Amino acid sequence: MAIFIISIALFGFIMTTIKIQAEDEILAVLKQIAKSKLTTVEALAKETLLNYLQIQPSKSKTYSFIGIGHSGKTNILKQVEATLNETK
Repeated sequence: MAIFIISIALFGFIMTTIKIQAEDEILAVLKQIAKSKLTTVEALAKETLLNYLQIQPSKSKTYSFIGIGHSGKTNILKQVEATLNETK
């Protein structure tokens, strides 16, 4: 198991140091690719991470109130009124 560390500033935010544990075989492949691109393993990992983050689809926010009124129950209002009348 090999460990290497990259420092990265994601999208202009504060610089963060990331520690990555990788199998020796994966590190060997990373070293080979980095050598062929005339760069370092750290720079290659940083580039790969940034590319991965840019192609991820953004999840649209779902709000908790979406679907209210679609429970399939038709007598909820009557139940609420009955409960309120019981507490008086």
